[in-house]
Amino acid sequence: IWGAENLELSFKTWMCGGTLEIVPCSHVGHIFRKHSPHFPYNGMTGVNVLKRNSVRLAEVWMDEYKIYYYDRIGHDLGNFGDVTLRKNLRKNLHCKSFKWYLDNIFPELFIPGDAVTSGAIGNDWSGLCIDSACCKSTDWRKPVGLYPCHKQGGNQFWMISKQGEIRRDEPCLDFTGGEIILYPCHGRKGDQYFEFDYKNKRIKIGVRNQCLAISKDKKRLTVNECNANDATQNWEIQSLEDKRVATHR
Repeated sequence: IWGAENLELSFKTWMCGGTLEIVPCSHVGHIFRKHSPHFPYNGMTGVNVLKRNSVRLAEVWMDEYKIYYYDRIGHDLGNFGDVTLRKNLRKNLHCKSFKWYLDNIFPELFIPGDAVTSGAIGNDWSGLCIDSACCKSTDWRKPVGLYPCHKQGGNQFWMISKQGEIRRDEPCLDFTGGEIILYPCHGRKGDQYFEFDYKNKRIKIGVRNQCLAISKDKKRLTVNECNANDATQNWEIQSLEDKRVATHR
């Protein structure tokens, strides 16, 4: 059934002894039907087939790294069925670990485990969270949005790196004096360095005496002089622990 098969083919091929080659002259077409023939799934209404298959993929192939995908979907796995036969097949084929895949096939991938913490970044005063699509380069270099906090991960899932970045895999929040935008992470801190004051619920931007805030009309992210009495600058970071909020320069 359609959903995540492209990832499974890659994982299974590489981890079980095969290779994938890029042939420059080859062309692949993917034609979508107007209506999916797989809904409802086995007569079950309300089942997200893509999500269900993605969870099955994670359970079978991603080992301990599956937790990072589950973080993104708020650990709402749903009923993904029995994957015992698929796990046994992987075992019988003597397939390698997902760590091997990351180390040898995709070493440039940012691993969320390298982050200080992760979760939604919500503003107490407004009930809004930092929210932005990020997975396509067309989502970058655009102002980062706000949306009511929904506790479902997705576009509200952010990682705080050891370098003080607020990132979503490849892009980071970036401030050069205008709007807060998503921009490819460069690792040089500067306009992508954010300092977290957990005690006072402030997010300070770089070495400036400026803090992340929400506009009074609650429509956009903005930057103002840090003010302990300004409720628009009050932020909560889901799952942030005291021991993890040391300043990283």
